[in-house]
Amino acid sequence: MKAPALVSLLLAAPVAATAQHSASQRVDRAFAQLNARHPDSAEALLRPVVDSTVRATPAERAAAWLLLGFVDFYDAANPDSAAAQDFRRALAFSPALRGEWLAQVDAGLGAIWRRERHRAICGTAALESRESRDRLAPGDNAPVVDQKPQVLSGPQLWYPEQLRQAGVTGRVLMAAIVDTAGRIEPGSIKILTSPHDGLTREARRYLEGAKIRPARIGGQPVRTCIEVPVDFKIRQ
Repeated sequence: MKAPALVSLLLAAPVAATAQHSASQRVDRAFAQLNARHPDSAEALLRPVVDSTVRATPAERAAAWLLLGFVDFYDAANPDSAAAQDFRRALAFSPALRGEWLAQVDAGLGAIWRRERHRAICGTAALESRESRDRLAPGDNAPVVDQKPQVLSGPQLWYPEQLRQAGVTGRVLMAAIVDTAGRIEPGSIKILTSPHDGLTREARRYLEGAKIRPARIGGQPVRTCIEVPVDFKIRQ
């Protein structure tokens, strides 16, 4: 990954282009050190970012904790637990953080990431789709669904006129719990990323009124979690 792009690439939404901060430089250099197989050097660069020794944005701290999970998975005395704790801290700063690439490094590391992201977004009660994880995470023997939930239809989206005129566009990414009847459970909607509060309100209204096919295991509907993107584009 090229230097200033790393933090943005780890997020599900683009980050505005600004002068690169020291924290971003540290994250980029730490990633390079990991690629060069120098985990101690990477950790030395990342620790000041997560302990606030250097000024950092939530996105930069999230990226730093994510990479520390990578370091601890290979160096800690209890690697699974250490990586999981680092990932939880990363997701607390940015629930939309991207870590799917970790599975390409190590299947076990990827499984820990998927488990922690699922729990951060959906809690522990909702089941996970088989498509979203290749195998069970260490210590996790919960069943996975055969058929994931799907949005079938929803109310017509209304683009707030003031935002349209201002040229505000982008994606609102949400997660929510779907019950066995295909309804969104009240209070379960989480906004993962959004370009504007006005678009957030409209996207939330859409999801609350959506008709959803529930997830299934063996043909039986089950309670599970769904992620729903809603895109706002200005058509010319």
